[in-house]
Amino acid sequence: MSEEEFQEFLRLAREIANYNPEEKSWSISPEKLERKDKGEVARILARLKRLSTLGDREVSLVLSMLDDFKQKARIGPDLRLLGIPGSLLDKLAGDSELGEAVVFDGGSLRLKSVMFVQKVVELLREKYGLEVDFDRGLLKVEVRRENGELVWKLSYLDKLLFSKVSELGTLKYYIEKAVLSGEGEFEGTELVERRIRVVRVDWHKKEFFTPVALLDKFEKFFHDIGFSVTRVFEERSPISITMQRNFSLLPHQEEVYRLWSRKRRGTVAIFTRGGKSFIALQAIHDLRLPTIVFVTTKELLETWITYFEKYLGIPRSFIGVLGAGEQKIRDITVATYASATKYIDSLRSRFELAIFDEAHHVPASTFKQVALQIDALYRLALSATPERRDRNEALLFELCGELLYKLTYEDLVSLKVVAPIEVMDAFFVEGPKEKIKKLLDLLERHKNGKIIIFTQYLQTANELFEVLRQKGYKAELITGETPEAKRENSFRNFVDGRSNIIVTTTVLDEGITVPDADVAVIYEGTGEGRQMIQRIGRVLGYLPGKTAKIYEIIDVTNPREKSAYRRRSWVLELYRTRNLEEIVRAVKEGREDKIKPSYQYHLDSF
Repeated sequence: MSEEEFQEFLRLAREIANYNPEEKSWSISPEKLERKDKGEVARILARLKRLSTLGDREVSLVLSMLDDFKQKARIGPDLRLLGIPGSLLDKLAGDSELGEAVVFDGGSLRLKSVMFVQKVVELLREKYGLEVDFDRGLLKVEVRRENGELVWKLSYLDKLLFSKVSELGTLKYYIEKAVLSGEGEFEGTELVERRIRVVRVDWHKKEFFTPVALLDKFEKFFHDIGFSVTRVFEERSPISITMQRNFSLLPHQEEVYRLWSRKRRGTVAIFTRGGKSFIALQAIHDLRLPTIVFVTTKELLETWITYFEKYLGIPRSFIGVLGAGEQKIRDITVATYASATKYIDSLRSRFELAIFDEAHHVPASTFKQVALQIDALYRLALSATPERRDRNEALLFELCGELLYKLTYEDLVSLKVVAPIEVMDAFFVEGPKEKIKKLLDLLERHKNGKIIIFTQYLQTANELFEVLRQKGYKAELITGETPEAKRENSFRNFVDGRSNIIVTTTVLDEGITVPDADVAVIYEGTGEGRQMIQRIGRVLGYLPGKTAKIYEIIDVTNPREKSAYRRRSWVLELYRTRNLEEIVRAVKEGREDKIKPSYQYHLDSF
């Protein structure tokens, strides 16, 4: 064999085989064969027959091996696409759709990331008729719950996949920053974006870690890219507390519960007085798993304890309390968000169902840590209006579950769950004296009504109460300083008719069950729309023949009051219904049974 022939032999042999210097022999390389079509391999073998001892039997064997390879392409352990016919290779290299998922590497195609396996397999089959085989273990994920967080175990973890995981695990939220004029005057607020990364990785073990709150988000991501996710953990053991259900759900509540039960996770937005709490009580009764209810105030904490006693028959001594000076953790526990943040280490791995009441508070900087660190699988967020001025409701949905259901004031009116609003007026006065005069005019106009006067400050409440008592009005004063026993006595007087006016501060805004009234006077308030909604809700309790009246009195000489009024004015739009005047007229004329509900069950769209 001449030197020229020897060099040709080496070149051809290297195209389809590998040399073993220890054994001084050549062996066919499947990876090299898979890159060539059969005709090209046949020509190489024919020339090698003339240059070596290769015989017909060996040539037939190699061509037969090639046929086996060409039945299917495959993805190798290094994510290379093997077995692609040479005639197809150039087409694939020029395919822009495929180019998003693969790169040319050493004359062959290689996937950029394991997360593109399904996309490439489907594209090659549907567009080019080429079947691709691969190790199914590449697309398997196991997730376990460990030390209060989720551990995601993969068989293959590359940098591009983790980059996507890291992106999903970087949560965005906003904080409000005051905007001041050049003279230092407050002009409003602007939203500033903040980010928090809640994912970490162990490259050696091919594992990454996330809060349990993000379980659904990451499971959906892996399912969407073709992975199978296996949970290798079980829910916590049932509790042994005896419960007796002493309530029944209304049709809209049953529908909400059905939707939530699909995943046992989600956010429910039912307008004030729509009975959100009963949906949570139904979940607690049916699941019978360790449960914690997060609340905003000590008053709301006491309300939930009362609910457990009254509607589930759970003795008070069996109920855990974290907040209001108590620190007692039980299988069913109520905790304020503030106390939960303080004692999160004791709560983290204790509960399987977490209920976030007044859930619009969850995205706040302190409260979001509770939702992130508690490792409960099942979550139910309750809110009258989850939409927030700071746009952080998106974070709420991520941590507690997507918005499943939304019921507005108009829906509740049609369902006869709340009273229709007959009057919603604002009066602009000049100075404190004119303000009190307007209040007295309204009290005279509704002297036979049940009236709640809302103030913002203790001093104002005390002064108004004294004025009303001196003028002979039968009024009660309830503030944050009012002892519980005295407060209950005042409520009884109000219910029994011994008084018909309650003067209060922010203490009755939320969290305390208030006797039914039909007139609300907002004498002082903040610019927070949520406070306005809560106060209006205090007079919306449904009774046959009842309509509600809402009044605001704004002192235009007080810049703070003018600003607060402007900032909360959007709330009025929540109560404007298409047929409100017709409904009010029907109620007052005793034709309430003729009102046709406008509400329809379009819940699966939420």
